[in-house]
Amino acid sequence: MKDLDQYPITPDFDHWPVTVAPVAVHGKDGALAVEWADGTTSRYHPFLLAENDPSADTLHPLSRETTLSPLALPEDLAVRSAEIAANGAVTVHWSHDRPASRFHPGWLHGNAWFGHPPAQPTEVFWTAEEQPTPPSFDGTEALRDPAIFLAWLRALRDYGVARLENMPNEDGLLMQVVERIGPARESNFGRMYTLEIKDHPDSNAFTSDALMQHIDMPTRERPHGLQFLFCRDNSTSGGEGIYADAYRIARDLAEQEPDHFKALCEISWTYNNRSKTNSYKATGPVVERDGTGRITGIRYNTWLRAPLVASLADQDRAYRSYRAFAARAQDPKYQMTFAYRPGDLLAFDNRRALHGRNGYDAQGGTRFIEGIYSDRDDLHSAIRTLERTLSKETTA
Repeated sequence: MKDLDQYPITPDFDHWPVTVAPVAVHGKDGALAVEWADGTTSRYHPFLLAENDPSADTLHPLSRETTLSPLALPEDLAVRSAEIAANGAVTVHWSHDRPASRFHPGWLHGNAWFGHPPAQPTEVFWTAEEQPTPPSFDGTEALRDPAIFLAWLRALRDYGVARLENMPNEDGLLMQVVERIGPARESNFGRMYTLEIKDHPDSNAFTSDALMQHIDMPTRERPHGLQFLFCRDNSTSGGEGIYADAYRIARDLAEQEPDHFKALCEISWTYNNRSKTNSYKATGPVVERDGTGRITGIRYNTWLRAPLVASLADQDRAYRSYRAFAARAQDPKYQMTFAYRPGDLLAFDNRRALHGRNGYDAQGGTRFIEGIYSDRDDLHSAIRTLERTLSKETTA
């Protein structure tokens, strides 16, 4: 393949390696058909191509966003013919005297339909035996080496929990790490909080009591997606973190107790926080799924449920299914248990990884843990951006 700089720009800033070359192109029924060197064929609607035309008349060269209204294209726009340039770029000739367009072959292949949806990241479902501790990385090395930082982010995405170890005890460091991923998301606890004992706690977290497994912020329309806890000091006894993969719990329920799983997906609970200074309230099922049935989130917190206003039959289904979920969440089989050590920075998917803790002796030492929330969107953006950057460095 020729130098990538010779290819047309693409309607994004991603890196599109040319792993499969186009060998033949032609217009068919108004669309573009591309035959690839591996024997596959893909077709592209004329509107898709025209709206992603990299010419300056369609694509802003700096923002890489389209400037074209969908109504600016003729309704019967068609691909008349096509050809492959010497470097593999594909030139499309249009009807209605529209100027020809040139497309990057890697972008065309990467956005092709081959009869199945694009692959999604595969979550690794786990129990305590399969994952006794979080995937862990040296914090100093991760901050220095983008490849290690990326590995940590991927582990967080795939396992729902990941740890940086041996972090220096520095003010502001947690915020720096979070903002390398994306902006912090505020909550009713502030932009950043400390897990400390309060005289008038607005959450069970601000006591020394044990906490059952839960997600934070089920009281929000969209619960916060990520949570970061930085242990800067801990000489107390007890207080071990207890984490469980709620996706694994839900999958096991679907296989072994399908009626309970169905109720968890269908019946919505309302959650409200119990604070004197604010009143957040939101409603949703325990198990959230997308249109394909894939689990996309968990809304589970035993002590923030409001009374369930529903028929007696639905109340019975709801409570029995909630108890079935709780039985697994509190089963040691599913619980990853570990101590918070000074220098540990733990990140977890708040809408997947249930978290709790053992109670601790507040008089027997010091405990200093900082926390910040963020969102999943920021994690996925950071992963894609780092992958793009490192990929370009590798091929440079």
